[in-house]
Amino acid sequence: MTPSKVLPPGAVLPPLVTADADKGAPTRKAGRKGGKTHARRRGRHYGRLATVNGFVDGVMRSLPRAALATWVCLWRDTKPDGLARTGVADVARRVGCNRRNAVRALRLLVDLGLLEVVRQGGLGRGVSTYRVKVG
Repeated sequence: MTPSKVLPPGAVLPPLVTADADKGAPTRKAGRKGGKTHARRRGRHYGRLATVNGFVDGVMRSLPRAALATWVCLWRDTKPDGLARTGVADVARRVGCNRRNAVRALRLLVDLGLLEVVRQGGLGRGVSTYRVKVG
């Protein structure tokens, strides 16, 4: 690299710090968005992850495949108010089983206390509303 300016021998270099350095440089909070770091954003998902961890550690091994997939499907659909709204046919389609097995899986989850039916849907009444629990 070639220097842009050559100083003669014996010349004194100009100071690197300017007179305004004692004021300090303007600063902002850490992070790309001015203080909103990942640790602050992670807190709102902690409850959802704790629910899944409790389900995996305590209940998952004792459930049949259709009930396991149904619980996960409903957990994924859960809104911030804690409720999941979906129809039995939609659950059956996404889980990959027939409607009858989806109804059995929902009934088993309710009997085990892993699911609460808040509002029963039906023909002309819309979809059912569920509250997903760990147990």
